[in-house]
Amino acid sequence: MAEATRGRGVRRVAALVVVAMACVLTGSGAAWAWWRATATAEAPSNRLAAGTVDVQVAGLGSELVGRGGTVSLPALALTGAMPGAGDSELVTVRNAGSRPATVTATTARTGTLGTSFAATASFGATDTGNGCSTGAGGTATVPARGSVSLCVAVSLATNAPSTTQGQSGGVSVALRAALPGTSWDDTGTMLSGAVGAATVPAPTLTCGLLGIASVTFNWTAVPSATRYRFGYGPGGNTPVEVAAGTTMYQVTGQATNATARVRAERVFSTGTAWNSAWSNTRRYTITLGLLGTCS
Repeated sequence: MAEATRGRGVRRVAALVVVAMACVLTGSGAAWAWWRATATAEAPSNRLAAGTVDVQVAGLGSELVGRGGTVSLPALALTGAMPGAGDSELVTVRNAGSRPATVTATTARTGTLGTSFAATASFGATDTGNGCSTGAGGTATVPARGSVSLCVAVSLATNAPSTTQGQSGGVSVALRAALPGTSWDDTGTMLSGAVGAATVPAPTLTCGLLGIASVTFNWTAVPSATRYRFGYGPGGNTPVEVAAGTTMYQVTGQATNATARVRAERVFSTGTAWNSAWSNTRRYTITLGLLGTCS
């Protein structure tokens, strides 16, 4: 029974399908159509390949070949710097990668160098000996296997305050090459030679001639001094200016266990003045009618 029922059901369904197809084919306004199309996909003319990026510097140590690294730039150095002094050097930066890269150069001070020291890096600038001419700034696009000149400079401001004395350190230049539109990059660092500010040396104070109600003080000459500042009295806080070339001062007037001290001062052509540290101190006593004492 189950088989007979299934047979009749199949025939009934087939009949319905035939009737439905006849209605579609003969129905008013009905139409059937088939579409078929073919196309050919062509491979790109240029093969796809991974790019490489490698920033290098010519003639410096390992030249930063490969990923990362640090090289020295000893020719860039500025020791014993006074206000307005500077030094600069040209470096050849290479893009050893397979594609054009955007290269940036970022400078920083190291050690105890303060803001009176300026460090700059500019692509395409000219080395003037103590600075760099105006260039393209710290960013350049370098073609694959190409190179570009980079001028690096360090200088001390013409108005650098006296507190700049003795500061020392160096300059670092961080290089980064990046492939545009990607996160791929390569970095490297250049480190300068020594950079530091000059110091005005302090004189040494000694007791000189002892007179009636007077004491004379002498001090060692400081060749770079423009003038001296001598202090006497309580705490050595009564100042008097002494011209360069003079290394003595006589104190008169009553005083008991007073203090004497001296410092050198250098005035630069920019008008900026640097002072040495105060010298050692001397104690003195002056009494009317008696020889002064000093120790």
